[in-house]
Amino acid sequence: MYRPFLFFVMFFIPGIVLGNSVKAAGMFIVISIINFAGSILIKNKKARMALLAMAIVFFGAFYYNFRLDKMVGTVADFAEQQQTLIGMVINVPTVKQDKVVYDVKVLYLLDDEKYEVVTGKVRLSSLLDDESIVYRYGDVIKFSGKLKLPQGRRNPNGIDYKAYLLQKGISASIFSREIAKIGRCRTNPFISTAFRLRENLTSFYESCLPPNLSSLMVGIALGIKDNIPAETMKAVKNGGVAHVLAVSGLHTGIIYAALEMVFSRLGLSNILSFIIGSTAIIFYSFMAGLSPSVIRAAIMIIVFMLAKVVGRKNDPINTLCLSATFLLFMNPLTLFSISFQLSYAAVLGIMLFFDPLKLILEKLPGYLRDSITVMVSAQLTVWPFLAYYFNSISLIGFITNILVIPLVSIILISGLISGVIGLLFTFMGSLFITVPGFLLKIVEKIILVSSQLPFSTIIVPAIPPISIVLYFMFLVLMFDFVPSFGKIESRHKRLCAVILMFLALIPVIIPLKVLEVTFIDVGQGDSILIQTKSKKVVLIDGGGTPVYYNGDFDTGEDIIMPLLYSKGINKIDVLVFTHFDDDHAKGLLSILNSMKVKSIVYGVPEDCAIFKEMLRIAQQKQIKTVQVGRGDQFIIDDAIFDVLNPVKNEKTNYSSNNGSVVLKMNYKGISFLFTGDLEYEGEQSLISSEIDISSDVLKIGHHGSQSSTSEEFLLKAKPSYGIISVGKDNNFGHPSPQVIELLKNLGVTVLRTDFSGAVSFKISNSSVKIYTTIPEELKEP
Repeated sequence: MYRPFLFFVMFFIPGIVLGNSVKAAGMFIVISIINFAGSILIKNKKARMALLAMAIVFFGAFYYNFRLDKMVGTVADFAEQQQTLIGMVINVPTVKQDKVVYDVKVLYLLDDEKYEVVTGKVRLSSLLDDESIVYRYGDVIKFSGKLKLPQGRRNPNGIDYKAYLLQKGISASIFSREIAKIGRCRTNPFISTAFRLRENLTSFYESCLPPNLSSLMVGIALGIKDNIPAETMKAVKNGGVAHVLAVSGLHTGIIYAALEMVFSRLGLSNILSFIIGSTAIIFYSFMAGLSPSVIRAAIMIIVFMLAKVVGRKNDPINTLCLSATFLLFMNPLTLFSISFQLSYAAVLGIMLFFDPLKLILEKLPGYLRDSITVMVSAQLTVWPFLAYYFNSISLIGFITNILVIPLVSIILISGLISGVIGLLFTFMGSLFITVPGFLLKIVEKIILVSSQLPFSTIIVPAIPPISIVLYFMFLVLMFDFVPSFGKIESRHKRLCAVILMFLALIPVIIPLKVLEVTFIDVGQGDSILIQTKSKKVVLIDGGGTPVYYNGDFDTGEDIIMPLLYSKGINKIDVLVFTHFDDDHAKGLLSILNSMKVKSIVYGVPEDCAIFKEMLRIAQQKQIKTVQVGRGDQFIIDDAIFDVLNPVKNEKTNYSSNNGSVVLKMNYKGISFLFTGDLEYEGEQSLISSEIDISSDVLKIGHHGSQSSTSEEFLLKAKPSYGIISVGKDNNFGHPSPQVIELLKNLGVTVLRTDFSGAVSFKISNSSVKIYTTIPEELKEP
């Protein structure tokens, strides 16, 4: 079968990967042209195809570099400074509680009192109150603030926010309280109408349904998940139905099926059905935010309808590759987006495995057989990506989807119809919305109950890309997608598949035998993860947001737990509260709520909300709590932890910081000193005692502030390395320049989380290797 787009995509994608690794656009285009010319001149068919394939690979590498430069634009050259910009709002703003976020195409930048033309897109965020104006698509606005380059990955296996924004063509971010509308640009009326309907439907759902149900309705109909409660969102992921809240091929397919039924009843011709149907699908795609999965589904449906018009058979695989070609030409960075990879993996799995699996399940009733076959087919190709990105796989998802998807289909269609009616006739719309509202209650209940079942989700440690490649090779051999050449290959094909699967699992089932200490980058706060050779876990502090912060970001939930899951950790042996300040202790509360914890260690009790909440959770979950003081010791495998502070039964006027639990860990002759927020007075208490505080690695107290880390203390500790856990561009001026100067003068190598991201020490026998996340460089002490 002739599949030109399949041939193109097979080589264009490796080209994009090459371009992402090597920046040499000029060389790539020259090699591509030479190979393309050779493919035209040479007569041998196989050689011609090989040269054409190479031409596509190098063209893909060139195109990636070329488009990347265009997308970054010139605005990024002015980052890390206060700037005044003028730009156009290019899509629907995201409104979340007291915050609004815009994507803005920059037009001008004020430089030396002159406006200079610049290119590129920025993500603009601002606070929202009762007097704030929300700007719309097409508005030209003027705003001022510090222009910043987005942060890349700051923790092992963490989120790369810079790459995420670049996949959307955004190269910089800015926060501004000074925004003013100065005009409007001419906009596409089709797109404007879609965006306006999206906003109006959102307002209608929020006015007619309770908050928990309206947020689900907006998620199902429009893919907007910003206001869904955190508990519900977590249940959705654990229940394996996250795709119902990310408008995808499922939603577009449901709308197409509804349109097809209407067209059939009305007796419309194929041409008229194509015109109306394709227009409706494109309009809905804009309403739903044009995610890669939506665009993919829209293209495939439109090509399918066009095939009916021209009387030709549609080739799903070639059509799938056509949609990929379109998306990758629009933005080659889309290849690296989670939405793109999950969407194409799921559809490809259904195309390849539906028929063979259907034969295996042929004795089941029709609906049940087809539903299970579709879900298993998709999961065969999707689960490696879920494991790679989210470190979890839902085991209950098969059952949950069978129950939820039929209801979601009805909710989507009835919700959209109710919304449109409600915008025309408010009273009638409020009556019609009761139907999807009732079904939403059922869906919410199914999701919440299923996610709480034992073993509904399993935690999977991070798997390397090579394991994913080997797994797909395993599938190719197991399902016999490669023709056999001779009896030997046919006889041993499945044996080769088993060997490949074993090789794929080696990095997961046979981890390196090291003790690892990771100073996690939690922004302005502290968190230290210690994992022993036998996978026992000690977590010291958990970062946290300030008391005045009222958003839904949680350091424990959003930074620490994903890191733990990526390492295959689902249980903590010792959880240490050094003290109960927000930036050390707040993130631990969500971890206590969500994970299994064997024991809690703390020092001085405090009359504060976090301490009381810790005790409440510990009592509820029957977690052992241990109050420690100087002279206590605990051993985890071969790692010995000595408690150096606080002093037992000593009544002092010390601050909370000076009451911090200070731990010294010794392992195979290598020592770490974890000081919490210990300040000068606490240091003096250690210096004046007979305690040995010498250490190879010192966690610098109180984020490197001037109130800690005296010269006298450093001379007695004699560290080789000093780790400063501190937030980038924090408001406290941490770390103090005087402290940095003192450390350097004493020959201490300083590693800072604001510069290096997470810092990891891996100890094998008596050798130590140090890894920093930004940049990922390997050092040896």
